[in-house]
Amino acid sequence: MSAKQLRVLQVVPSLSRAAGVSRFVYNMERYHDEKRVHYDFMHHAIRDGVYMHEKRYDEELKVRGCSVYPVNYAGDDLRRFMHEVHEVFEKIGSNYDIVHCHMPNSAFCVLREAELVGIEHRVLHSHLNNSSDKFLHRLRNAPLNAIGKHYATDCIACSDDAGRFLFGSRPFTVINNGIPLEQFAYDSESRKLLRSELDIKEADPVVGCVGRLVKQKNFPFAVRVFAKFHEAFPDAKMLILGDGDDREELEGIITSEHLSNVVILAGVREDINKLYSVMDVFFMPSLYEGLPVSAVEAQAAGLPCMYSYNVPRETDITGTGTFLSLDADIDKWTKTLENTFNRGRLTDNPALLEQRGYSAKANAELLMQHYERLMESK
Repeated sequence: MSAKQLRVLQVVPSLSRAAGVSRFVYNMERYHDEKRVHYDFMHHAIRDGVYMHEKRYDEELKVRGCSVYPVNYAGDDLRRFMHEVHEVFEKIGSNYDIVHCHMPNSAFCVLREAELVGIEHRVLHSHLNNSSDKFLHRLRNAPLNAIGKHYATDCIACSDDAGRFLFGSRPFTVINNGIPLEQFAYDSESRKLLRSELDIKEADPVVGCVGRLVKQKNFPFAVRVFAKFHEAFPDAKMLILGDGDDREELEGIITSEHLSNVVILAGVREDINKLYSVMDVFFMPSLYEGLPVSAVEAQAAGLPCMYSYNVPRETDITGTGTFLSLDADIDKWTKTLENTFNRGRLTDNPALLEQRGYSAKANAELLMQHYERLMESK
């Protein structure tokens, strides 16, 4: 091990393959220079020692030489979570030059423990432009976020919108949610094979949604818009990639809209990069976002994208997206979705994303340089 190698502990909600934050930190590790920086990970995606997510990066990262420290989910027992975080930092905290926390409402504990064991550089990272889709949770998170910021020595955000939300007037650095662009480029052969696997005909229009099945993503609304769209285009299909706590509720809405045969809940897939080629349009009517990794992936695949106004305008990196208010009536959403379909696939998108700084390789380098500057400022 080089004496100059920096050791960074990434603290994330989970290492689920379905979560955007997980995909971001995975990409940063995948494209980093091990001679300069070593990454380990801590997350709270277990319950009584049982992993909460079936498809995850934990084992792959361990094979790559990273250590992974799971603690029990904070939402089940905050005291236990705090105790376990304390134990982890007591045991291994002195090994790290930097702790990089991607959990603002847990930073009050994580970054405090990092400070107590003498970690001088404590990074807080904002990935969203809201703290929760539930009012009571927003009330709870406001003081937790404020305390967490007190222990942060450096601030990073995925977008200006996300940075202003969490940090206000405090300075922060934007690090883009870079992805391996070449892996998401449109592939006609994958489109053909995967459409056959999913029982989708080549000419069927496909609306795609990607993300955790949680309230924030607003998938019940997406299904209702699609139901109206399906009336006009009976061959249309909807493909939803992801899983989460609200799956059963979403299944009920799909059934009530009589769409069980045309809405495909594909779950968490390891070939997600190829599944974007199956889609014809990417649909994201979220209640809030930061700068979603899935939207970057969709643009890399050349998909015309449709977003709610609650998704930051910065998400439209290629300048090809369409935005609409959630207050608009369902007929306007349906017509806008139809117009988005008619634009067709955008073949220039991968080059535009590369030019505008959204490759995983480029952003992994920027993040390493950011860490190195922090250490130089000691």
